[in-house]
Amino acid sequence: MGWVSAEDYGSALPDPLAEVAPGIIQHMNTDHADALLLIARWFAGETADEAAMTAVDRLGFHLRLRSGDRIHGRRVAFLREVRNSDAARGPGTPHINCFGEQTREMMNWARKAV
Repeated sequence: MGWVSAEDYGSALPDPLAEVAPGIIQHMNTDHADALLLIARWFAGETADEAAMTAVDRLGFHLRLRSGDRIHGRRVAFLREVRNSDAARGPGTPHINCFGEQTREMMNWARKAV
């Protein structure tokens, strides 16, 4: 990793979502597949037949998208960096809470439009 100095590497902290990422991914794919399709459409500009979260970290997450026979990926950035695992959770659930009010409004509008 030539672009990271030894000092920066030595002082780096682990991603705050590293330990909870598997639970977030499972929850989002199991309980919020419809929301992932909407997020792919609104935040990644992709209309997909299927969407699955494959990774999540403090800056955003990866989606695996299927559109017909095409399978591809997109990175979706959070609106702000997640500084701890509690910031990524809604009350009592391990789902992504990092888009805030903007996402809730968009998803409410999209559900009404369908």
